[in-house]
Amino acid sequence: MLQVWKRRLSAPWLYEHRADAVALAGIGLFFVAFFPQALFGGKYLLTNDAFFYSYPLRTVAWNMIREGQLPLWTPYLLSGYPLLSMAQIGLAYPLTWFYLFLPGHVAEQIYVLAPFLLSPIMMFLYLREIGRATLAALFGALVFGYGGMMASPLANNGLMPNAVMWLPLLLIAIERAKSGSVLRPLLLGTFAYSMSVLTGYGQGFVYVGILAAAYALLLVATSGEGGFKSRIAHLRNWWPAIVAAAAASLAVGIAAFQILETARAVRRSVRDTLSYEAFTQGSFTLAQLWQSIFAPLLFGVDMYAYVPPLAIALAALTVIWHSLGKTGRDPRVFFWFLVAAASFVLMLGQHTPLYRLLYNVPLLNSFRVPSRHAFEWTFAVAVLAAYGWDLMAARLCAWRKAGKRYPGLPIYAALFPLAIAVVLGALWWLQATALRGMVIIPPEASRSYWVWKIAFVITTTIGLCCAFLVANVRLRFSLLLGCLLVVCYFEPAIFVGRWWGSINLTAERFTAISDATRYLKGVPPHENRVYTRVDLFSEQFALTPRLDPPNLSAVHGLHNIAGYEPLILERYSRALGGVGFDSVHTIANYAPDHTLLSDRSHVIDILNAKYIVAYSNLATALEPVDIRNVPASIQSLGELPPKMTRTFGAPPVIADTVLLVTSLANSVSVPQGDTVATLKLHLTDGGTIEHELRAGVDTAEWAHDRRDVRGVIRHQLATVFDSTPMGETDGFLAYRFQTQLPLSKTSRVDQISIENVSTTATLALFGVALLDSETGRAGPVVDAFPEKWQPVFEQRETLVLRNTRALPRAWLVAEAEAVDSEEALRRIRGESTPDFDPRRTALLEVAPYELPSLSGGMVEEHSVRITSYEPNRIVIETHAKTPTILVLSEIFYPGWEATVNDQPAKILLTNYLLRGVALPEGGHTVEMRYTAPGARNGIIISVMTLFLIAGLTVLQLRCRAGD
Repeated sequence: MLQVWKRRLSAPWLYEHRADAVALAGIGLFFVAFFPQALFGGKYLLTNDAFFYSYPLRTVAWNMIREGQLPLWTPYLLSGYPLLSMAQIGLAYPLTWFYLFLPGHVAEQIYVLAPFLLSPIMMFLYLREIGRATLAALFGALVFGYGGMMASPLANNGLMPNAVMWLPLLLIAIERAKSGSVLRPLLLGTFAYSMSVLTGYGQGFVYVGILAAAYALLLVATSGEGGFKSRIAHLRNWWPAIVAAAAASLAVGIAAFQILETARAVRRSVRDTLSYEAFTQGSFTLAQLWQSIFAPLLFGVDMYAYVPPLAIALAALTVIWHSLGKTGRDPRVFFWFLVAAASFVLMLGQHTPLYRLLYNVPLLNSFRVPSRHAFEWTFAVAVLAAYGWDLMAARLCAWRKAGKRYPGLPIYAALFPLAIAVVLGALWWLQATALRGMVIIPPEASRSYWVWKIAFVITTTIGLCCAFLVANVRLRFSLLLGCLLVVCYFEPAIFVGRWWGSINLTAERFTAISDATRYLKGVPPHENRVYTRVDLFSEQFALTPRLDPPNLSAVHGLHNIAGYEPLILERYSRALGGVGFDSVHTIANYAPDHTLLSDRSHVIDILNAKYIVAYSNLATALEPVDIRNVPASIQSLGELPPKMTRTFGAPPVIADTVLLVTSLANSVSVPQGDTVATLKLHLTDGGTIEHELRAGVDTAEWAHDRRDVRGVIRHQLATVFDSTPMGETDGFLAYRFQTQLPLSKTSRVDQISIENVSTTATLALFGVALLDSETGRAGPVVDAFPEKWQPVFEQRETLVLRNTRALPRAWLVAEAEAVDSEEALRRIRGESTPDFDPRRTALLEVAPYELPSLSGGMVEEHSVRITSYEPNRIVIETHAKTPTILVLSEIFYPGWEATVNDQPAKILLTNYLLRGVALPEGGHTVEMRYTAPGARNGIIISVMTLFLIAGLTVLQLRCRAGD
């Protein structure tokens, strides 16, 4: 028996399998070394989209599932939204199912980190499928799994990585279809592409589908014997394309319930069409692209195109070698070269005329950020690098064997450069930790980065060459494996650490309740919406957060009119002032729409927003500063043109100093020391204190050092607050300046007036704060808020205001007007001449002859009571002596159906945003249900597709049993 096992263990096929097992173990080791704090340190690497989008929405959806409710609609953000249309939360994607039985933050970390383990494994299997050697496949796998696309800041939300990591498995299925066997490749391909589609990340699975289709056509054109016409004439050669098309069709069929529901939301969202400017946001310039490939640590965008320099070199070697015909030409090499070249050009976006053509391609023109084509670039270079590794290995091994007298390099001689490379990498990593979280890298750090990188590349290259020259097969394999892991580890670990290094949230952060939320949990959420009017990613690292921005407030059960959703409904966006995905800042200038808070606007009122949550005096963000060891925060107040005056509200602090962060524009002709602005502080005791801002002393020109300015400007630099590099060729620093103006006495300030007295210069107000250096209290000065907002909570620079004009969740009116959508929008925003009273009148988008017959005036002696409020169902009991219209402060959306006393009733589009139902006199029970017609129709297709796949699986099992 022992001899039998010895023979088996010495069999070549088993040895090759053992090498693959070692390589896969190396991938696992690499993963563990990359994320030790997450796997063993009890930390959670969740930030931005993962923390503020995926985690709260998945928590809400899976809580509904656990409670036996279908996750069709959510009332917790955007005043209600079709939850299942939020495809990116991927409820049908298996890697989100951990939410069913694990804490949300643990489940989300699994989702985010899984691609870093699974994508290199699947890439390894694909490269082995196309004949690459074990180490070559491992190198290509790590290049893709930890290259620029995967290791970019955007990857920390897990969306793109989860969608694209299934491509290698799909390519394996297409490859295996060449043998003529159809069912097994079809089932494998369907599984792989279904996983990609079920992630819900359209940009990812569309790119995967296009690549797979092109790859299948390549195999059709190059497989078999004879010329091109002969090959495409044989049906058997078309099996790869047939399998790819059938797998894509079945995958789309499986996800039909999700796709159709999402499609309904897309048609009504701000993403229905994209302008060319929005379509090309995130384009690389050629210089930026070059930097993102070779110096990602010095590059600060959401996507990189980084691959190791060795991968670039080996990919180039592969292309050159095959183009010269030095070996049997593999059509895959030229395919992946074309993919790499095309993706390189596409990443340039608006900087190449080809992208204008892409803008006219349906479906593809729905996806923003050209730099995300780094996915195809990284994948293609990884494949080419694997081919190049095999070429390099064959040449070096042939050279080693050619010298018959040469016994091979001693093991210690090969270990030495590897050890040096490890030491260099570790020192490089330690030196780069100081740059974590920095947006702008200092010039000296940039130079140091290049020195470390060049030294590391040279050392690892020497180490690889030495390892190839070791004679002993096992030792050579082990050394090459070690060199390969070192080459692929350090630089990705360094630049990933720049963005993720400080993201080490504890489990307690996910259960922390902010000050404002704790206060608001005391009011019934289904009767009182809130509006968290803050920047999207506020307070994410705070152990004791002051407030919960959208969508995080949903975890705590608050009903919010704000929210973060890429498919924000267009009507909703326009009502809030043309806001973007975060529902707070406008698309046009990324600033909050202050008119929403005015007395004329009724948008917030009709949305039942009884409370606004913001920073002090309605600030949406606070920029921390530290002056004389007094911590303060500032908020941008905008620009003050010449001869203009603005008045601001003051925070409730006793102050002895005013801090200003400002700059001037168009101020070249202003002499040194000239007064450019005056400040007047109105004290609560009736007194005033005045100060002057002087050019070159308290503030100065923002472009002071620009080439065309520095030679002619008439004032000096003031005290610099901070500076930002500007320009690409003739670079200069853009300055902001700080000044502190002591008050004549410690006072409580009521208002601050700032007048720009200059005739030419514009004063930019980046922040004004009142400081009390003795107590350490500080507060930012911001725009004052209207009288209808009453402060009810103020703590730690957090403010909650109560809206005294907020309407209830449901009310009755006895008066209606027929208007078009534009007039309705103007009325609710207070932009039309006729006054609009939503408590008295309903604006219906119907023809005049379709108006219900109503008595007019205010409704007398009536009652409205919500008896049941569930995400997908609402029941209201009403009573009135006259015909009325029931207005619900719930978003109008097709798919909601109503009954009145169990009889079908029409839902009227009311007040531009809301639902209304016409009621006769008397008492009534009104019930509304969301039926999700897209999902309802799609589930039929999905179930039929699953039955078809089950039948194909049974057929495959029977065929296998017959064999």
